[in-house]
Amino acid sequence: MTGIVLPSALITGLRLLLGLLFIMSGGEKLLDLKYFSLVIAEYQLLPSLLIPAIALFVSLCELLCGTMLLLDLFSRIGASVMLCMMAIFIAAMTNNLMRGLDHDCGCFEFLAQWYGLKEEIGIGPIVRDILFFILLLPVTLLGSNRIPWKKQQSKPPANTKA
Repeated sequence: MTGIVLPSALITGLRLLLGLLFIMSGGEKLLDLKYFSLVIAEYQLLPSLLIPAIALFVSLCELLCGTMLLLDLFSRIGASVMLCMMAIFIAAMTNNLMRGLDHDCGCFEFLAQWYGLKEEIGIGPIVRDILFFILLLPVTLLGSNRIPWKKQQSKPPANTKA
């Protein structure tokens, strides 16, 4: 299909790493939707009426896609959705950086809480999200869409005529 061959262990490692990151990111946003809504409002890209719904959607989407990646449950679909979200995040941060707006990017609040690192919009978070985008590509292209608990059906034997 794609002509690309990567070790399955690499795909598994990427899937697990990204799954954990997105679960942590989505979970923390979900725990403080009010704050995350304020961060989204600082981007000045959406009508205020949509912001609470978008905050909930982004949080749940990260949490769900991260879980899908971690469990290898339709991991290609989860990675594809996160790939699209990364593109949107990169575009939004780049837009605000070019407009000179200085505010929290809203990405990983646990960094600020646990390590005292405040993550403002800038080149660092944009490069990090580009790296996540690149790391999602192999999982999107080569990951599985299997249901782990469902037994794989074997192919029936080919009919041979004598």
